[in-house]
Amino acid sequence: MGFFNHLCGLISTIAHIIQCISSFVVLGITAWAARETKTLTVIFPLVVAVLTPILDGITLGISCFTRRRRWQVLPLLLTDAALSYLWLTAFIFLAQDFNQVSCSIHLWNHEMVCSRKYAAEAFSFIAFFTTFGAMTSEVLYAYLPKKDTPIQERKDGATNLEHNLQGAGLMNP
Repeated sequence: MGFFNHLCGLISTIAHIIQCISSFVVLGITAWAARETKTLTVIFPLVVAVLTPILDGITLGISCFTRRRRWQVLPLLLTDAALSYLWLTAFIFLAQDFNQVSCSIHLWNHEMVCSRKYAAEAFSFIAFFTTFGAMTSEVLYAYLPKKDTPIQERKDGATNLEHNLQGAGLMNP
């Protein structure tokens, strides 16, 4: 059974979809804020929000093409490990930027828009949480025992392998 046919693969795929939606929301809000304010606390979440759907698309594509391989989940696991720390850092930057001043004083564009600040902070945390959840489901898939395919014996005692070798002409009947 491949990763995407397993329950852990389904959970990981749903988490990646939620992660991409959250990154698009953070991308829109921080891109709006970056018009006037070009600080590290705004640019870093913007860059992470741009990289997330690109890296998710590449690693999901690689994992789909390498189906039924033992290392199929490895690109997803490595990407999610890196992105989880990047999203945690982006959340910390946004929280530091927003929670030091009140809503009446807005650092971005000198407008009073508290809902955008809180939405960017909340969706960056959602992106971190779903990335971490996807990584957890991928680790679970890697460590859960897999059912081996049983070798079916025929009545005369020959296994399927022997039958296949005989059919290919590599073994005498």
